[in-house]
Amino acid sequence: MLRSLHMPVTIKIMRAHRLIAFFVLTFILSWGIGGILLLLSWRTGNFDTVLDRHSPMYYLFFWAPAFSALIVVAATQGRDALVAYLLNITRLRFKWRWWTAVLVGVPILKLLAWGLAEDPSPPGMIDAGLPYTGFVWAGLLTAAAVPVGEIGWRGFALPLLQRRVNGLVAALIIGVIWCLWYMPWLLPGTVMNWSLSGDSIPAIVRFFAGGIALSVTATVIYNGVSGSVPLAFVFVWLNGYPHMWETGTHVAYVDTVITLTTAVILVFVLRRRYLAQRNLYTGIAVEARTSDEP
Repeated sequence: MLRSLHMPVTIKIMRAHRLIAFFVLTFILSWGIGGILLLLSWRTGNFDTVLDRHSPMYYLFFWAPAFSALIVVAATQGRDALVAYLLNITRLRFKWRWWTAVLVGVPILKLLAWGLAEDPSPPGMIDAGLPYTGFVWAGLLTAAAVPVGEIGWRGFALPLLQRRVNGLVAALIIGVIWCLWYMPWLLPGTVMNWSLSGDSIPAIVRFFAGGIALSVTATVIYNGVSGSVPLAFVFVWLNGYPHMWETGTHVAYVDTVITLTTAVILVFVLRRRYLAQRNLYTGIAVEARTSDEP
């Protein structure tokens, strides 16, 4: 009680609203810092803020959810809780059916999208003579970016949300927030603006539809494997991996349709088992009660 009286107001607010604190901090670290640096760069001209792929700003943006989760846990629950949280998010929780479904199923669906596309031509990078080791290196760089955010999205936000709502609603909330958070990297002038090839509005709609569908599938997988963040990491990594057959113009559209179809099938077939309130994984190894918990 005495310790609580001397606790800074900011920490008290964070303890009472850990989930909100996580989302706010994620946007501050990614949008806020990057926006300030871009503004200062534009106004002063004394330095350049580089938005290239694999630049410091690139990693700051995509690591922001992980940093936010670690900061919230450490600030509100202390060092012991942070250690427990780190142990929790690194547990494999190996269930061979789910790991096989992700490791084999995702590449097969990506290959199917290429096969059904209207322009299934060989990738330009292969035509240019890029060695296959280049794709391996690209895959490793991809693993060091977007999937790291799963420490926050699936390792922290999802279990807390699932204490309050069912898995489907939690998946939809995280999917929408994730798409909104990702939007700056789709704007013209950034390294990711290729994602908006074609008419902007249809491309944005496709991006949100695909992102929300991926969130639903990731939630089913996460609950099915009893909260394995490493498998969520692998799932996101494989969905962002530069597969050698994915450079056709129409492949991305077909891939979105397949992603949506997969999510819908999982909802209808497995919703009672892995999205119903009684079967959700809600542990983050931080058990102190706050207003985020029922």
